[in-house]
Amino acid sequence: MFSSRQSQQGKGNAPIPRGFRLPKVSVLPSYTDIQFLHQEAVKVPGRLVEQPFSVTEGSQEYLLAVKFEQEIGLPVWTLTQVSSQGHQVIFQHAESDVSLVANIVMSGCGCDPLGDSLAADTFMGTDSMSNLKPIGNTSAEVPTITGTESAILFDAPRPGMKATLEGDLTKMQAPNLLQSITMSKMTGRLDVKDKGETAKVYFVDGTPMHAELKEVGGDDAVIELITWTTGEFRFWPDETSPHQTVKRRLDAMLMEGVTLLDQSKYLESANLKMESILVKRMNIISEQEFASKLQKGAPLPIKPQMELFEQVDGRSTFFDILRKKPMKKADWVPILFNLISCGLVQVTDQAARSGNLRSLGIDEGTLQSVTKHLIRQETGILTYPAFLYFLEQEYLRYEYFNFPFSLVVFSLGHRRQGQSGPVEALQILAVKRAMQRISLVKRPIDLLGHYETFDFALILPNSNAKAAAALANRIVDVLKEAPLAADMDPRGLVFAFGVAGVPEDGQELDKLLNSARAARDSSKQTQRVVLAREILGS
Repeated sequence: MFSSRQSQQGKGNAPIPRGFRLPKVSVLPSYTDIQFLHQEAVKVPGRLVEQPFSVTEGSQEYLLAVKFEQEIGLPVWTLTQVSSQGHQVIFQHAESDVSLVANIVMSGCGCDPLGDSLAADTFMGTDSMSNLKPIGNTSAEVPTITGTESAILFDAPRPGMKATLEGDLTKMQAPNLLQSITMSKMTGRLDVKDKGETAKVYFVDGTPMHAELKEVGGDDAVIELITWTTGEFRFWPDETSPHQTVKRRLDAMLMEGVTLLDQSKYLESANLKMESILVKRMNIISEQEFASKLQKGAPLPIKPQMELFEQVDGRSTFFDILRKKPMKKADWVPILFNLISCGLVQVTDQAARSGNLRSLGIDEGTLQSVTKHLIRQETGILTYPAFLYFLEQEYLRYEYFNFPFSLVVFSLGHRRQGQSGPVEALQILAVKRAMQRISLVKRPIDLLGHYETFDFALILPNSNAKAAAALANRIVDVLKEAPLAADMDPRGLVFAFGVAGVPEDGQELDKLLNSARAARDSSKQTQRVVLAREILGS
């Protein structure tokens, strides 16, 4: 059916493969049809493969086209509606997941999934619906920990309640999972957990109504969930929420979410981490040159891209930049994708070099002899009296020079017997390992120390409370990544973080301390980072 002949020479004297069009069909392309288009496009990069088709008894005509682009290493899909008034592009997207393309084609054509004659599992691919595990009458006990991996614990909405679906995002991607629930017109709550983060999406007859994910909610939470590639999920039937925060159609959010997923994968391939250093490739560049370079990237407003570019100084980690300029993932991913892919910024693990005292012949042991009296050797952080001394010094800097700062007071504990067991203090080895992890994500100028008898605290110079809360959330993530001790399950970690800032939460040192402690006490009840302003009503 296909010929291997190529067209005449194209741009740059490179041969352009001739495009091919399959015979028109009067039904929606099946998963197998789309998989075939994908295979044919991959065989000859740059070749356009087209499938014209019609739906609703021929009243609507469409053209699905795919071309494998070598520059990005992905097939680019285009769905066009054909009419007497002309051609209208419904979507154009680079995607290698055939089942996701099949779902978006169906949504783009306005088809009712349940009214379609194709079985859901056939339409979505053999690796999709088969990965949903119905619980049925199986035991409600949580899977035990096997080997080195820890099973994720899910709290049922009501005692004894059983989930109707469960699975793993490594076997069924998040876009397919959301589409499956929509196609089945299910009502209930979807819980997805990964590395201490939890996403919740409430559905009514297959329509997402309310979503929560860490600091974001509504449409943004759904879009961010689409970018998750690992984690486990459970679906609890008939669970509803009085809130309605999701406003957009799922198919529209899917198209935005999968684009965000592709951009996230690109950043991952560029070795971007929260601890990475960002470096400008061009220190001096005009706004016109800046805009010109970004023309090859995703269409975004220039201003937010320029603002993030200006934060890149060759020394700050990416996490430090986000602390200075907090942004949602859905906002910073496309901006950073543009800056890196368009050659404006590069990622490195090494900060710009700075001078040290060795060149002056000063022995570092001299400095260490001073700090050893300020640090508790068992934990490697400042003693409580030393911490109070530096806190007072930071407050004086505010009084004399008006430099703002934030204080984070936090508690750490461990629960060995699930959610209902008593909270125990961490053993000294676990405390030391926790402080080592915190030291890796804080700035060198941030001071970490003991607070009172069992708690800990951080002084963050020149940081507002919102930036301090971002660091606290990052600390929770790194503490839950792996066990702090051989006999500790990361899922049992209990934390309470209270954040207060000067001058935003008060201009007296005693009020700052009381505000941070009150926020910490509130955090013990909610198990989330609490800002003092939340409980003070400011």
